[in-house]
Amino acid sequence: MVLLNINRSTCNFGSASEVEKTLMKTLFSNYTLKVRPAVSPEQRVVVRVGMILSSFVGLNMKNEEMSTIVVMNLEWTDYRLSWSPKQYGGIEVLRIPSGKVWLPDIVLINNNDGVFHVALHVHVQVYSNGRVTWTPPALYCSSCGVKVEYFPFDWQNCSMQFRSYTYDSTEIDVQYALNLRGQEIREIQLDEAFTEGGEWYIKHRPSRKVMLDDEYEGMVFYLIIERKPLYYVLNIILPCILITIIAIFNFYLPPDAGEKMGLSINVLLTLTVFLLLLADKIPETSLGVPIIVNYIMLTMILVTFSVILSVVVLNLHHRSPNTHQMPMWVRKIFIHLLPPYLCMMRPKVEAPLSGGPAPQGEKAANWLYHIRGNRNFMPVTLRRVFLGRFHSEGLLHRPEEVHRRPQLHLSLPEELKSAIEAITYIAEALQAEKDYEAKDWQYVAMVVDLGTLAIFAEASFKPCPCQPLPHDCKKTFGFVVPHKIPTHASETIAIHYYQC
Repeated sequence: MVLLNINRSTCNFGSASEVEKTLMKTLFSNYTLKVRPAVSPEQRVVVRVGMILSSFVGLNMKNEEMSTIVVMNLEWTDYRLSWSPKQYGGIEVLRIPSGKVWLPDIVLINNNDGVFHVALHVHVQVYSNGRVTWTPPALYCSSCGVKVEYFPFDWQNCSMQFRSYTYDSTEIDVQYALNLRGQEIREIQLDEAFTEGGEWYIKHRPSRKVMLDDEYEGMVFYLIIERKPLYYVLNIILPCILITIIAIFNFYLPPDAGEKMGLSINVLLTLTVFLLLLADKIPETSLGVPIIVNYIMLTMILVTFSVILSVVVLNLHHRSPNTHQMPMWVRKIFIHLLPPYLCMMRPKVEAPLSGGPAPQGEKAANWLYHIRGNRNFMPVTLRRVFLGRFHSEGLLHRPEEVHRRPQLHLSLPEELKSAIEAITYIAEALQAEKDYEAKDWQYVAMVVDLGTLAIFAEASFKPCPCQPLPHDCKKTFGFVVPHKIPTHASETIAIHYYQC
């Protein structure tokens, strides 16, 4: 019994193979693959074109090239490949090598590597009613004009243009592919195993029938993608913001610290390194400059000005009345006018506390009180001048001993004591005036520092506009995306950007 069943199965397989072989001979006995399947010369062959996206490999910003792995879905009707299933053992579909049948010659026009055709010429499926379907896989590298204005928060519109390389619009009619319910598929379908990459979101994937070169009908598949900016935020934007904060606080660094120039130059060199890193990511185009490059360039300009202003501040800080005289307009603007707007208040000269040192401005007055309290003694500072001339005993004492032991002070005539009092008062007053004017220059330098700190902070952290994206989406992309209710903020921007 087992041998009988095996023999029957072998006979059935043999008969099926013979029937299919007979059908193939019948179909291709007078078949010419170079002739398009049209009943009359005026009839156009309807070719339906669809696409299934298997993987979005990536977008090469430098070469402006998009790489995708897709499965093309082509369908047409060839009346010469039709038969009656009843006459051929109920066979309703045949798998035939693509090189034996007529193909519509649909190729990728805007390829970037010279590869127009598919990667693998798989068999076509021919049905008994003459319908032919062909689903070859392909790895396409298509050109994609990159817009870099909003990098790394950018959206890109990449397209793949397909048309027949041989037949024009008078010979074939390009239409949308159909689903199982007979409805037109007006977008790129996603494969069941499709997964998004780590750099791009696919936001929209419409397809449009177009007329190319006014003679050829074609199908254009769009991939509207949004970049995932987390990588650039963590590795470029946040470090740039921190460096900008350091550059701003350079104006808060006191000039006496001696590190203002070194800090400014180090920040400038660091920003130059970040600019070189971005140059490897962005295409070499003059059609637009990314906002992040504008930000870094603006920060570099601000840091350059900070270097110049640091030189000015250091110059002002180390001025003295012996070398520079303060103009009246500088005193009026930087001492009296600007400090209230910068919330600055200059400390007032207060009376000394008991046991504490006297302020510099009151040294002369306090020393005069000391002289007037004991008119028989000369101050230590003038003793150094008159010590050798008026010492009566011929014994020289150190100033510290004279200050601790009043009996060692030099006794002078009353007339000379009065003159010395006046000279001492004048000398101390002039010295106090010079010291106070030197502090004026230091106060001017402080006002310049804080003023530039406020200006640089405003320029560096100015809030962005509420709507940074352009409004003319038709001019940008040439089509209108069907209406869609936004679900989050990025979707709202997408609809505003791509809808009109």
